[in-house]
Amino acid sequence: MNASVDNAKIIYLYQGELKHTKGFHPKTIDDILRHIWQFEKHTESTDFRSVTRKMIEDFKDDWISRADKSGKGGLSASTIVHTFGHLKAFFEWLAVQDGYRRSITAQLYNHFNSPMYLSELASAAAPKFVPAPEQIRLMLDGMPTQHLAHRRDRAMIAALFLFGVRDGALISLCIKHVDIDQKRVFQDAREVKTKFSKTSIVDWFPVGEDIERIIIDWITELKAMGASEDDPLIPTAPFKPWIGRQRIELEFLTTAAPVRRVVQKAAAAAGVPRFKPHAIRSTVAKHCDELAGSMRDFKVISQNFGHEQISTTTKYYGEVDPDTKQALFKKMRARLNSPDAGDILDDIEQAGPETLDLIRAVLKHASIRQ
Repeated sequence: MNASVDNAKIIYLYQGELKHTKGFHPKTIDDILRHIWQFEKHTESTDFRSVTRKMIEDFKDDWISRADKSGKGGLSASTIVHTFGHLKAFFEWLAVQDGYRRSITAQLYNHFNSPMYLSELASAAAPKFVPAPEQIRLMLDGMPTQHLAHRRDRAMIAALFLFGVRDGALISLCIKHVDIDQKRVFQDAREVKTKFSKTSIVDWFPVGEDIERIIIDWITELKAMGASEDDPLIPTAPFKPWIGRQRIELEFLTTAAPVRRVVQKAAAAAGVPRFKPHAIRSTVAKHCDELAGSMRDFKVISQNFGHEQISTTTKYYGEVDPDTKQALFKKMRARLNSPDAGDILDDIEQAGPETLDLIRAVLKHASIRQ
């Protein structure tokens, strides 16, 4: 039988494995299959049972030579490493399939391992700008509010800040998913596009009553226009005229592209560096990190982000910026030179408003007496 036909058949079976056994998302499956077909094309449709280590080496050399080393549009280290990983997993699966066991060994599929330096590059976190809470407020304060579409855009950014959700989940939220009384968001995976289709209850993050008010006012306005509980929280714009109709007709956004455009436009208008909506999750994480006073606090923050482990939150959202890192080391040096003073500084930082007022009064009284 023609080798390309055999290859197509086994790839089709592997597609079923990825979908039904592994439970991968369709987009992930498409990426994996694309990499397999790219390798199949590179070997000129050689039967997978006849693939040699030399063929794998040639394919790897070709892809590594196309690595983006100058920022001119080459392949990223992450793309290359993922491609090699997908191919290794495919050949590992082939090695236990009827008709392939004798031809494919661990020595063969281990040849798909990525060079260590590429793996390190792929795992390194790319520097990204994370707006401060003050910059988010600056953006919100500068946004127009004259028209309904303007207020929707403002609610869009406020919701990203208050809920800490991904933009894909935001555009699929219904009004009913937002509980104003309990200050919660119910991410029902049957209706909300959550990562890994995970259902979760998100408590509003403590980012300020002014942000909460934007969301409350927006939902109130939608309901006053006749919106139902099943209507989208962030509908498409411009809005269809509803005068003379029994109820307003609202439609869900089909992609998160409008969210990205709104964020970029508001950032540019406020003089804030460009960033993606996802960066606001890091803003929220860093803000809450400063408010947390115990490991239990860190756990509920992580859980609110939908993470099972605190380490996930700290790895992807908890990176300390250079200025904060410098300040922390300065405090450590002060503690080393004067342990008692360092402890006092820590106590002051953890003190409540009433205690801080008392400290200020004592210091003011001491300065007057001097």
